[in-house]
Amino acid sequence: MSFVTSRLLLDLLAVALAGVTIKLLDDFLDYAVDLASGSPSLIDVLGSGSVVYTLIFAVFACSINLKLAAPLMLSAYAVGMLKDPAQMLPLGLSAWMESVVVALASWSIFGWPATLVSLLLMTAVEFIDDLFDYSRDERGPSTNLVRVTGKTQLILLSLAVIIAALIIDTRTTALVAICAPVTAVIADLISRSYRRKAYGA
Repeated sequence: MSFVTSRLLLDLLAVALAGVTIKLLDDFLDYAVDLASGSPSLIDVLGSGSVVYTLIFAVFACSINLKLAAPLMLSAYAVGMLKDPAQMLPLGLSAWMESVVVALASWSIFGWPATLVSLLLMTAVEFIDDLFDYSRDERGPSTNLVRVTGKTQLILLSLAVIIAALIIDTRTTALVAICAPVTAVIADLISRSYRRKAYGA
């Protein structure tokens, strides 16, 4: 196996592990909502151990490629906090302030290209996730961006964000484009299968 091929496979693994970390964190934060709505969640599968597994996946992702995985995970947090920007968080900052602090920290540590492409990609993932959630249930939460912008507008905005990410860093964009849907589908299959076995639903 050539160096280029092995490096590509390792970077794919780093992005995949970062994606699992992001998915677990997202499911953990949204668990109360998912539970109330009957939506499947990886927290059902992993229970209280989900926090530990999130940490383990994050460490493995960063050990493989810190400059690739860390900006993606930090950006996912920064973008996710903007769902409710006025919310006050435990550190005493509003959600939008904490997002700015995290983005600036990533920028100072990993540089602007890695941070910017990561922010764009996580924004695109958030947009696409909202589109899928709305397609499944049009009665979804008011924070769903389809309700704010309209479905067609959000699709166009998602494409614009992805194109901008491609211009900045084609390789990282391609890696995320491969790993993100695979991670989402596998996580959904695991959580739905577990729910069927556990609750017969």
